[in-house]
Amino acid sequence: MRFFSKLALSLMFSSVFTAAQGFPSLTSEQWIQELHYFTNEIRGEHRDPYHLISKTKFDSEIAALETRIPSMKDYEVVVGLQRLAALIGDGHTFVDTSLYRRLPIEAFWFGEDLRVVRAAPEYKRAIGAKVVKIGSTSINEVRGKLQQLIPQGESKWFEMDRSAGLITEIEPLAALHIIPYSDTAGFTFETDSGSRFTLELRADVPGKNSSLVTLSEQVPLPFQHSDAPFWFTYLSDSRTVYVDFHSYQDLQEETKHLWEFIAQHPVKRLIIDMRWNGGGNFVHGRQYLVSKITFMPLLNRPGRLFVITGRRTFSAGMTNVTDFRRETEAIIVGEPTGARPNGYQENHWFRLPLSKIQVSCATLKYRFQPYNDSSAVFPDHQADPDWSLFRIGKDSAIDWILTQP
Repeated sequence: MRFFSKLALSLMFSSVFTAAQGFPSLTSEQWIQELHYFTNEIRGEHRDPYHLISKTKFDSEIAALETRIPSMKDYEVVVGLQRLAALIGDGHTFVDTSLYRRLPIEAFWFGEDLRVVRAAPEYKRAIGAKVVKIGSTSINEVRGKLQQLIPQGESKWFEMDRSAGLITEIEPLAALHIIPYSDTAGFTFETDSGSRFTLELRADVPGKNSSLVTLSEQVPLPFQHSDAPFWFTYLSDSRTVYVDFHSYQDLQEETKHLWEFIAQHPVKRLIIDMRWNGGGNFVHGRQYLVSKITFMPLLNRPGRLFVITGRRTFSAGMTNVTDFRRETEAIIVGEPTGARPNGYQENHWFRLPLSKIQVSCATLKYRFQPYNDSSAVFPDHQADPDWSLFRIGKDSAIDWILTQP
């Protein structure tokens, strides 16, 4: 439920810590103490730490990591803790890895192709190209290795999103022996014409993120204003209001502006895009958005109200999608959600005493779709991201919605 807001706050504090003190450097004995604290906290606070992995298997993984710690570098131990957290299986149980160094590109899976959608200006050549190798390892093999760092109890769309993020992080790539441990990583790209080229990408220092650019001004609506928690625009040709609902920050005030706009304009269609909504307070989503629309008879009817979901629809975002399906006439469009509708949520945060690294584990199990224990909330109409549309500034989900009578 509170995944997004608490994670954002956590990342802010940990970035300050990292920038000031660098990557934690501890002795083997100290890292073993951290491991014991880590496992005791998860065992004691998680709602059910053995819902995906057996206690015997988890204990053996802990023992194996403890045995290896004396021969491991600091960053390898942290990746080892990240792997242990992933073995629990849910997306609310994880190690805060904002201390990792990140490469200044943003990648996105379009089907089986991992493409660069944004990059620092000095790497603009990579935008639009497919990532085919990191170092000497093919992208499919890289993706396979990264599975051990991604909770496997959520949906395959969750894995798709997380793997695209992990390929830009130096420490996991180095710990999995994909690249040497340094400030740079060699990426091989392929253009649509089939030509290949290699760039040596240099990572940002922790706490500093390069400004990323797109290939052109033709950016699809869902990728515009990516830092805005909530924004909307009016598509006058179709009398459609498009709302991009990223987060729950100031939701009461933000939705007030939306309702005022709708009251003053001829609106025949409302689109609520939740594909980037990583969570927050689902009660606020119900109160300020879902329940308001429920009592708008001109919009709350089939063919006029649409909700778009995607791989990053998680936690409270996923919960409010189930609310829209249950309480309104919304047609759900897009990809299946990243989160399971019946799964583990609510973060218990704790800080490892010596390294000061933050960790979260899930404390509650919710059942938002009690009669259908599927791996995701599936849309009424699936519209997967399409590179041929994206490259010209269009979006498959929005395009489909705008063709509906």
